Amino acid sequence: MSTNDVVFQRRNKQIEDAIDGQNLKQALQLIEKRIKKGEDTPFLRSWRAHVLFRHADEAHRQRGIAETLQLCKGDPAVTDLDTLDMLYETLQKIGGHEETMRSIWERAAKAKPQVRDIQTRWFDFAFESDDWKSAQKAAMSLQNNFPKKRKYYIRAIFLCYLLAVDEASSEMDRKLFGTLAYRMVSKAAESVPSDPKELLSPPRAIQTAEELLLLVKIFESQGKHAEIVKILDSNNLGIKSRIVQNDWSFVGVKLTSLEKAELWSEGLSYAKELLAIPSTEEQKKAIQERDDWAVWHLLVTATQKLDNAETTSETQSLISNFIAAQPKSRNAQLARLDLTHSSFQSGALKQENLLSDCQAYFDHSKNKLYCFGDLLGYLPSLDKESITTFVEYASGASVQNEATGPFKGVAVINALKLEYCFLFSSFASSVSREKVEEFVSRCLKEYRDTERPGRSSAPSTIESQPSDDLCILAAMCLLRFSGNWVSSKQEEVPDIMLIRAAAILERLIVDSPHNYQALLLLVRLYLRLGAGSLALKTFSKLSVKQMQFETVAHNLFTRLATIHPHSAPPIDGAEYKDFNPQSAFVQAMIFYLSANATSARHRSNGLEYGSFVNVEGTIELQRRLRQSICRRMWALEVKRVQRLAGGEPVGRYDEIARDPSPLVDQRTFDAFMNCEAPGQATFEQLMRVGPLPQDRWVRSAQMTDRLSGLLKDMAAQKPISEVPEIPALDGLTGTSVESEMTLSEIECTNTNFNLLRLAVYLSGSKSVTSEQIDESLSQVEGWLNSKLEALSIGGNSVSPIMSETAICLKADAPYAPTWRFFHAVVSILDSVKALVSLCTTASKKAPKGAKLPKDRVETLLDLGRKVHQGVQANIRALKKQVSESGKLGSLIDLVVTGSGTGEDGAQLRSELEKVLDTSTLELFCGELMESWDEALGGVLAVRM
Repeated sequence: MSTNDVVFQRRNKQIEDAIDGQNLKQALQLIEKRIKKGEDTPFLRSWRAHVLFRHADEAHRQRGIAETLQLCKGDPAVTDLDTLDMLYETLQKIGGHEETMRSIWERAAKAKPQVRDIQTRWFDFAFESDDWKSAQKAAMSLQNNFPKKRKYYIRAIFLCYLLAVDEASSEMDRKLFGTLAYRMVSKAAESVPSDPKELLSPPRAIQTAEELLLLVKIFESQGKHAEIVKILDSNNLGIKSRIVQNDWSFVGVKLTSLEKAELWSEGLSYAKELLAIPSTEEQKKAIQERDDWAVWHLLVTATQKLDNAETTSETQSLISNFIAAQPKSRNAQLARLDLTHSSFQSGALKQENLLSDCQAYFDHSKNKLYCFGDLLGYLPSLDKESITTFVEYASGASVQNEATGPFKGVAVINALKLEYCFLFSSFASSVSREKVEEFVSRCLKEYRDTERPGRSSAPSTIESQPSDDLCILAAMCLLRFSGNWVSSKQEEVPDIMLIRAAAILERLIVDSPHNYQALLLLVRLYLRLGAGSLALKTFSKLSVKQMQFETVAHNLFTRLATIHPHSAPPIDGAEYKDFNPQSAFVQAMIFYLSANATSARHRSNGLEYGSFVNVEGTIELQRRLRQSICRRMWALEVKRVQRLAGGEPVGRYDEIARDPSPLVDQRTFDAFMNCEAPGQATFEQLMRVGPLPQDRWVRSAQMTDRLSGLLKDMAAQKPISEVPEIPALDGLTGTSVESEMTLSEIECTNTNFNLLRLAVYLSGSKSVTSEQIDESLSQVEGWLNSKLEALSIGGNSVSPIMSETAICLKADAPYAPTWRFFHAVVSILDSVKALVSLCTTASKKAPKGAKLPKDRVETLLDLGRKVHQGVQANIRALKKQVSESGKLGSLIDLVVTGSGTGEDGAQLRSELEKVLDTSTLELFCGELMESWDEALGGVLAVRM
């Protein structure tokens, strides 16, 4: 290294150290000194502009912006890489200058077209920031200036495709770049030699299967499905070509394209070719791969579309022959049933034919758990009498199945699921208590009678056993239909049945500690029971990882901040996230941070290796995670937890919480068992803690978060840099809001809206009128008075809010809290904390500032404190009820004998006593009561 380089680096290091130490004044002086001494380079001037922009002083900031823009637009164009990097970084921080960010690289590339580093840096920056138009220009520049590098040509095609399918692109751009991508990739396909012996392809010809998949995506986006079929039939790029080499994924592409192109004759012929009965040993090995539902689906669909008697007969014959040769084929059996079902719907076959084929399918697949789900697509087409006949047939056929055999009662499980679905769920309102008890008893008896592997046989490796479904089915039946005879004021599922169902599932977990469906349902049951610490503990057993924080974690986190915001006592050997909700939320947020970094790395690597379809998938995944409703909700909820229960600061989630961009919902619910009749609400929907939060829930939570931030700044007497905009109330709690928000959330949103108005007025904003201030003061006062009335404890130590939201046995006093109780009082406390902060700030407001009427502020403050005291009185009253002597015994009686709902039948009591181990049941009931007591104590600790 030369002496000049050492001196240069030492001088730069001095400036960097000053910037790192936040001594921007010194950094600026060092730069100015070097410029005055003759080192007046574009790099130093861009660095000076960057430092000026970072100053807190607005005059310096504006000067920095002006100098940056001047350098960007100067002539000649900046071509030094370090200067370009500095300008790009400054423009990123300034924001709103996307066009300038593109132009500095484009101008540099035009000024020095043979400097590859400029163009590759331009491409990398644009691609990493999802600026497809700029990246496409950079790719085209690279392929024009460096034509021998074929990857630039393929990248240019890929970027044209991304622009064509990007929703953010204009209609004109989508059409223009879609056509360009189609023409360029078509030319690349035509350049592939037709002779397989010709090993050297032209540089711009398609050379890999990944590039061919890109062609398929481009053709699909242009609706060229018939052309895809033609290409996959060709010698140079067909399925048998040197590039594809009979890769089965391309067979799937051809099957899909034949269907989308509606080439029914060709599709039927191709499906028959793939399903030809094997005659040689090699063909017999290949048939297992070809026995794919995609092939069968095309076969059946093409037959239906051609609607020809001869064709239908030939297809039926092919299916029969295939079944004869491969009797275990599930897909062939389903294809036959599919064809029968369509013929019945068209009137070509009678109901008896469909019933007979359904029975035949049950006989074939009754020992497989998928049998029930498969039949759901066909049985609803039958009339009530035929369905009853089928269920009776299934029950009779399942009796022959040995509980101790290799299938361990699977046929019985399928028969019971069919009975639940078509004889119970289809007529839910008329199902009697006797029928439910008899059904639950049968499920529990079958569970006891079914042979299970010993606990010594490495239970940690056993996820579940088929017989586990019997316990889940018994719990579901109790939960689903007990509302028919148990009085329930608030919800369809009685709270006391939640306890019984949870006891049954906990018994199941003793035998199958890793049963995912049982654990997930238990999480929901514990949340609904207000046992938040047990919900957290149970959730930890699911070992949720990676994308499950996006698709599954909502089963715990939805409304957790208003059900269990505080930490439970530590659990030996457990992580903080297993008992501390704030830690659980932080763990989820860490996933989104790491997922973004990981996917950014994957898409860069994928681009380098030419895996274009995977890169597109990664880009789409990044977009979905960035706009995820869960990500937004957890950021808002962890901030609410911090407001209520304290803990570490969570300001790092401010930007995510306040993001106004559209939401993407990837929550899944298919991990729950569902045996409800088609057309009915799924079982999972009945188990939710309130309606599913969506867009308006997020917007209302964001409004509350903005209120909290503004009040915090005002209390600290910080200058208000940006007064929050007051949203339209109709957009938060307008029509049909009950479909995504609870009554407590709606009421508190209205109250927080009025508090935000008052806070904005206090901040000095002129956007709020005196009439609006008077209206808001009156509405907040009205809400406080209504909450005081709801929290008022009468002579029997019961308040209206307790009688409506707590568990009650018979006509006794409230027995224990539920999620509705915690959700109601914690939501109230969140708003009251904001009210107290507002009133305290208003009382200290400087004489010259905007002021609220002193008497009304004092009234609100007094009412707010009384509401807080009312909440505490309710908590203490319930805490006393939970800890009373004898409650453990009555809880055990509730589970076994049904106390509080009338005595259960002898058969059900007998089965429960046999299935539920006494010591395990005592432990379950004791932990439930302990969780209630901890939860009540946690809310009691919330301070104003």
